[in-house]
Amino acid sequence: CAQCHDHPEHKQWKQAHFQGLAAFFGQTHKQITNVIEGTGELEIEDRKTGQKRTIAPSVPFLTDCLPAEGQRRERLARWVTHPKNDYFARASVQRVWALLLGRPMSEAVEDIRPDEELPHALDILAKDFVAHNYDMQRLIRLIVASEVYRLDSACDPEPTEAQEQAWAVFPMTRLRPEQVAGGILQSASVKTVNRQAHILVRLAMFQGEKQFVQRYGDTGADEFDGRGGTIPQALLRLNGDLVFEKTKADLVNAAMQIAAMAPDDRAAVETAYLAVLTRRPTAKEWKHFAAKLAGTQGQERGQRLEDLYSVLLNATETSWNH
Repeated sequence: CAQCHDHPEHKQWKQAHFQGLAAFFGQTHKQITNVIEGTGELEIEDRKTGQKRTIAPSVPFLTDCLPAEGQRRERLARWVTHPKNDYFARASVQRVWALLLGRPMSEAVEDIRPDEELPHALDILAKDFVAHNYDMQRLIRLIVASEVYRLDSACDPEPTEAQEQAWAVFPMTRLRPEQVAGGILQSASVKTVNRQAHILVRLAMFQGEKQFVQRYGDTGADEFDGRGGTIPQALLRLNGDLVFEKTKADLVNAAMQIAAMAPDDRAAVETAYLAVLTRRPTAKEWKHFAAKLAGTQGQERGQRLEDLYSVLLNATETSWNH
C-alpha cells in the first residue's frame, strides 16, 4: 500500500518510508548472473506537478541503528538484522513456522502490527533467533522438536477448525508445488537424490521439477491461504508427463527395479510404500496389493508395480502435509 500512498490501516507507515527504503537500491544494476552497485539515484515523479525529485536512502524507525559507512545494500542489511529490530526476527520466525506447519502463528505471515498481541511462543523463538545470530538451522530444529510439530493430524472424532486454530492437532495443509514435484521425482529412485547425487541426476531433477511447477501452478505469496487443490492439478498428477515417465515399467525407474529385485510380494509392496509415502503399508494395504502381485513375473510384474506406483502417487498423502 505504501508504495502508492500512505497506508490506510497502519497509520505509521507512510509513502515516504517506502521510497526511503527503495532508495537503498537506487544504484543497483542487473548483470546476467548477479546485481552490482553502480551510480545513479532513485527519482520519483510528482503526480501533480510532473516534476522529478531525488530520494535519499532512509529507514522508517531505529535510525540510530543504520550504519553510516558501507555500500547502501550492506548498510540496509545490517539495519534489518540489527538486534533491536524486532520486525525482522518475528517475520522470519513467522515464515519458517508457516512453511513447516502450513499456517503462521498469528493471522498474517509478515504483516505484524506494532500494537498486535503476539503469541508468547513467537516472541520466545524470535529472541532466540537473534541471540544465536539468526541461525536458521537452529530455528528449524527448535520448531520441529516442539510438541506442536510432533502432533498427529488425526483424532476421533475428526479434528475441528477450532482445534487446529488452538494447535491441538497438526493442521492439514497442502504441499507446495515444488514439494509435490520433488516427491514424485524422488519416488522414482530407490536411492536418495541429494547433493551427493551425480550432477546429471540433480540437473534432470531440477528440470523435471521446474516444468511440473509451471504446469501445476505456483501460489507464490498466497501459499498459506488454505485453499484446496484444483481439478487441473489432480489431472496433472493422474496422467501428466512427469508422473507417466517416472512410474512406467522402465529399468531406470524404481517401479521396475523393485519388481525385478524384491525377494517376494510383501517386500515389493513394502518397498514401494517406503519409496513413495515413506511409510510401511498397513496389514490391509499389504494384503490387497500383494494379492495383485501374486504369481506375476517379468513385464507383467513390472506393469503391476507401475499401477501400484500410480495409485500411491495419486493418494491424498502425496499432496498433503499431515
